[in-house]
Amino acid sequence: MHIAVCLKHVPDPSTVEVDPLTGLLAEDRVLYMLNPADESALELALRLRPANGTVTALSVGPIEADALLREALAAGVERAARVWDAELGPLKPALTSILLAATLRVIGLPDLVLCGGHSADRGSGTVPALLAEQLDWPAVTDVTRFEITEGRALAQRRLARGARAESEVQLPAVLGLDTERIRLRQASLPKLMQAQHAPIPLYSLEALDLSPQDLHFPAMTLHEVMPPRPRARIMFAPDATASAQERVAQILSAGIAGKSGQKVEGGTPEQQADAIIDFLRQHGFLEQRIAS
Repeated sequence: MHIAVCLKHVPDPSTVEVDPLTGLLAEDRVLYMLNPADESALELALRLRPANGTVTALSVGPIEADALLREALAAGVERAARVWDAELGPLKPALTSILLAATLRVIGLPDLVLCGGHSADRGSGTVPALLAEQLDWPAVTDVTRFEITEGRALAQRRLARGARAESEVQLPAVLGLDTERIRLRQASLPKLMQAQHAPIPLYSLEALDLSPQDLHFPAMTLHEVMPPRPRARIMFAPDATASAQERVAQILSAGIAGKSGQKVEGGTPEQQADAIIDFLRQHGFLEQRIAS
């Protein structure tokens, strides 16, 4: 069984600082780490791998991403690959999914792809579904737990308001995991030393048979920003047939009629109750009595 895990390097929150002079993020002080959700996916892939299986770690990013791929190799991953090109600009989820899908086709399509549900920097959570669309595979997102049996993935999904749903898909498939934080196993010193010298294959756009036009997405152009137009307010006009005094009273009250009622006085309590019931029937609150 071949399992592929998509990894992303994200800024370490403890190293993010603001330059007191410019008010901007101090990029030279930021350190990067393995995305926590991807770390959980990597550890689950290693636990799920059978005796004759392989795990491949993929990452889209600059050379700094090699550090997390070497961390994955030290933990027990058989293969690692990085995708990057000088012509690539800011990475968006749609662009990342195209690059990952193209890389998987080049190195060999796996039986299962595991992705962290959300990244710590953007957190859109759309990469698993977009990657499945590029591969034309089924996808299950917000997976809290899963198991693989007889070529199928049985997954439990997290729904709104704490609800859960059971899903079953045929492999190959893409799973977007939303599990609790699972720490990656600690690698031994020989594995760490070996991973530091292991070559990390780099796939450029040319190696993936992609052109910059394949990565172009039409974007919306903002021409003008206008405040919302207030709703037209209906102005009250007094009754033209009324007298001047009545029209002035209508204008002063803005056409809002005061509450009117009927006071029931005298008689026995039974008679007062009958008067109230007759009043409710006359104004439609109760059904009219049908004479027998």
